[in-house]
This record gives sequence, structure tokens and C-alpha cells, in this order.
Amino acid sequence: MTQSIEEAHSTIESGQTNGPRPRVMMSPFTNPTNRYIEIQKDLYRSIGYDVVPLSVKGLLKGGFAQLFKPNNILAFHWLEYRPFKREKGTARLSLPGSLLFAFYCSLMLIGRAKVVYFVHDHAVHDTVGFNRSLSIRIIAFVRRLADFRVVHAPDFQAEYNARYLPHPLYWDAPGQTPTTPKTDHATPLFSMLGVIRPYKQIDAVLDVWPSESKLYIAGQGTQAYLATLNQIIDKRSLRDVVQLDAKFLSDAEFAQSIVDSDVLILPHSADSMLVSGSFFEAIGRVPLLISRSTPFMMWAARKFENVILFNDISELPKIVRLISESWPTIARNASNALAVDEFGWNACCRRYEQFFGTVVGQENAAERPAV
Repeated sequence: MTQSIEEAHSTIESGQTNGPRPRVMMSPFTNPTNRYIEIQKDLYRSIGYDVVPLSVKGLLKGGFAQLFKPNNILAFHWLEYRPFKREKGTARLSLPGSLLFAFYCSLMLIGRAKVVYFVHDHAVHDTVGFNRSLSIRIIAFVRRLADFRVVHAPDFQAEYNARYLPHPLYWDAPGQTPTTPKTDHATPLFSMLGVIRPYKQIDAVLDVWPSESKLYIAGQGTQAYLATLNQIIDKRSLRDVVQLDAKFLSDAEFAQSIVDSDVLILPHSADSMLVSGSFFEAIGRVPLLISRSTPFMMWAARKFENVILFNDISELPKIVRLISESWPTIARNASNALAVDEFGWNACCRRYEQFFGTVVGQENAAERPAV
């Protein structure tokens, strides 16, 4: 079979001109609710790696030997979620999940393939009390097991002994669903998009939302949390301005909803996730973003003039009213070029290729610390 120009370029640049390409054995291999995993797989392939699932089934079908090849990589995303299961809007410890987590940890310890752990969260979403404290310890445990750690938030490189790699822009990655241009609005349309979960603190937003401003909330959520949101909407008589569209958004629906938005609101709790995936759907496409002042968003606000921060939810109504009163003159759509320079497909390919070259270039991985 003739090799494509792109494949040949990747092969030459990665130094793999002879023999099989190194492998990235990845967990999880699929995620039907977030295209991030598919984008990551495309990235690894584009820089010269074959990508295969890291699973019990795959190991039994001959993949076990790949664990002992030092030029291969085990890439883990959200491994800390394995020991937990979601019940009625909260995450609780699960025995089957804990056993599966232990299995993956054992693979890290016995294999010679380099372990790369992408640290996405400070704690598992929607855990409370003991489970939350445990999830924080689990994340720290996996960080110690891994040979290399990656974060998408630059300010946490030192704290987590990690390398910063940019989170890819969803809209600049191959396979992005086409969208139609939005209709200009006389008054701004504020949006909160994606899964409707307590850690996003949508209820706190509704508690203070100005009754004259339009807000579109769309995503899938539990009946209990949706009931809480509907109660607030009814209690505050917000039905005329707040549209709660409780449904799973396909990639195409999500992308179009982003394009249709004038202002995206990211009120996520600062002590849960490092970055919000919605930011990478919106930056360069949505005129304004309002976000809680997390470390990553403070970094982003220094780079992009259309990112507006708040420290406390009580500040939100004033910001919303100011934007509404000044619309559309206040609209500042960040340059696509600026977003592409930092998070675009070509920028990610370059940064990831450099990093993975460092990972597989170390023939003798440093001894892992005792845990």
C-alpha cells in the first residue's frame, strides 16, 4: 500500500523510517460524550504513532507484549474515574471499578512502556466528603506512578510536576462538523452548554440571573438536578428569558449552539477541573466569554481580551447588564489566529511531537518512586 504524503512526513519527522511504528496504548479509547478522545487519537497518529486500546481484551489478543517495549506509550485520561460510579448525581466508590483501577495501575508498574498521565482534574466531579478526599489521593497516586504527566493548564506544571501541552481546539481539528453562520442579535444571547452537572454551579447562576437577559442552557443532566434548576426558574419567574433544553447534544448540535452564542458563561467550580472543554469550543468563535476566575482562565484572560472574569457569583449580574447595555459595541470576537496559534491543530501536532519524542527518547526511564 502506498504511504500518503502526511504519513510519510510524520514517519520521517518521528525518526521511524524502518520497522513498525511505536504504539500509544490508550485508556479510555472511546468517549461518546466528548470528542476530545478522538482528537487525541488523531493527534498521536499524525505524529507517527499507531493508536490501540489499552484494555483487557486488547491485551489478551497479543497486546500484552507491547507493554514491555520501551518505545511504546501508555496514555491515560481520567483514570481516577474508574474507581467510582455515578448514582443520583453524585460519584460513589465502586468495588468493580476499584478492581479495574488496580489492574491498570499494575500495568504501569510491570511494563517498560512509558506511562503518560493527562491530569485533567483536581478531584473527581460531583464527589463529596470522604469520596472527594479519596479521589484527590487517587489522582496524586497515579501522578506518582506515571513516568510523565501532562496538564492543559500552564500554571499547574510545577505543582503537578507536569508538562504543559495545549488542549486542542475542537473547531480546528479534523472532522469538525460544518456549522451555519449565526444570525446577529439585537440583544446578546448568553449560553451555558454541555453536560448539566452540579460542579458547573448552574443553580448558583440562576439564583442571581438578571430577569431581563436571555440565557440558553443546553445539555444532559440528572432528573434531580434538572428539577432543582426548574424550581429556581419558576421561583424567580425566569421562564420568559431562560430556556432550559435538557437533552444530549450531538457534536453537530453543540458546535452550532456555540456558533449561535454571543456570550458563553463558564461558572465551573475552581476546585474540580483544571480547564473547561467548552472554552476550547468557544475561544476564537464566540464574541465574549465570562468565566469564574480559575488559574487557567486568569492565564487565558491575559492572552485573550474577550475573556471576562468574576471571583464571586454575586458579580455576575453586573457583568451581564454591562454587556447587554453596551451590545453590540462591546462584542470583541478574539482573533481566530490568536486561538489557532496557541491551541490549533498544527500547534498541537508540533508540541505533542516534541513531547512524545522526549518520552520515547529516554531509553532508560527513571525509576518510579515507591508508593
